[in-house]
Amino acid sequence: MPRTRVPGAVLQAGCLGALCLALAAGAGRAAEQAAPLSLRQALETASARDAGISGNRQKIARQTTNIQSAKDALRPSLALAGDTTSVGDNIPVATLTLSQVLFDWGLARSKIRSASQARIKAVADLKSAVEDLALNVANLYIEVAIDKIKLRKTQDYLEFAQRIEKVSNRRVTAGAADRSEIARARLEVARAQDQIAQLDSDRQTAMTELEFYTGQPVAEIGPPPALSVTRRFKSSAAVIRAAMNAPDYLSAKAEVQIAAAAVDTARASRKPKIILKAVGLQELDGGHGTSASIGITTSLSFDAGNLAGRGVQGARQDLAAAKANQLAVERKLQNQLRTYVSQIQSLATTEQAQSAQLTQAEAVRQVYEQQFTGGQRELVDVLTAGRDLYDAQIDETDTFSQRLKTEYEAAHAVGMLGSLIIASGKRN
Repeated sequence: MPRTRVPGAVLQAGCLGALCLALAAGAGRAAEQAAPLSLRQALETASARDAGISGNRQKIARQTTNIQSAKDALRPSLALAGDTTSVGDNIPVATLTLSQVLFDWGLARSKIRSASQARIKAVADLKSAVEDLALNVANLYIEVAIDKIKLRKTQDYLEFAQRIEKVSNRRVTAGAADRSEIARARLEVARAQDQIAQLDSDRQTAMTELEFYTGQPVAEIGPPPALSVTRRFKSSAAVIRAAMNAPDYLSAKAEVQIAAAAVDTARASRKPKIILKAVGLQELDGGHGTSASIGITTSLSFDAGNLAGRGVQGARQDLAAAKANQLAVERKLQNQLRTYVSQIQSLATTEQAQSAQLTQAEAVRQVYEQQFTGGQRELVDVLTAGRDLYDAQIDETDTFSQRLKTEYEAAHAVGMLGSLIIASGKRN
């Protein structure tokens, strides 16, 4: 075939286009990698690699197997045995027995119900493990976010202290003040620098812990989402509903069902089973001696405890204890959630008051700094005003941190933290 010559300009344009596409793709990947790691992403990654959560998943699988094992009691069973006859020529005989339970007074089904509830409890335990992990990771996100805010406020205070130091230098040079004023201003600068170093160290420590949970380097993280707990649980009905869907409550409820099934098991164990059996025998000496039979059998064995009914009595006591524990868990969860909501509302009110104080403190510092620069105010006055503003800013930040952590603890208490974090990530 004749070769088609491609013009040089077209070839160059094609190469340039391919290069641009490659650069654009690389830039897109770099931008994706540089994007802050959201709390949702961190939680998904951490839960996928957490050994404790993996162990809980295996427990659920084991309980699923237990359910199937309990159901096997309703299916036919096969038994094979070999022995020698006790009379005659002691000929070895193989016995094949096929059995099917016809009626057991609900014994097998009570065991199936117990195994099913045990699986529900294992699922609740898994949910609790995920919630604990979510709270640990979320607290680290909150710590990093709060440290960032404090770093900005401390940097602002450092810049203020450095401005005051420069003014003090000019005052000493002009003979308007002695050198002790410079030393006092430099002390405040050193304090601010030390605080910045401490906050940065705390932030790095939290980031290192995040790397442990996610199993990968974390350069930057996104802000922790607001959960709006007071809006979600503003009514008593919402509090009760949340408490009754909490993992702790579901686990306690499953314990009640397991105890109730144990009562049925104890009752059924005191009654005879009705079993259909088919038995076949084959002599193993090379002869042709065989026999077969089919019939219905029943059996019942009693020990002293069964005769006295202590098995049923003990099972009923376990059931009463499980019901009492379920009620206690329900009341505890409702009380915790209502307390958390009250604390969040109180902290929000405190934040508003602190915000109003900050406006006034900032105005006072600004005026005092201007007066100090003009020689109308003493150093101690302007430093006190600056320090008061900085302390008020830190107090407001601490209140915000406490409110945010309380919101997360409230959601964690009723097993909603993980789902709320995932939902907030999808909205974003």
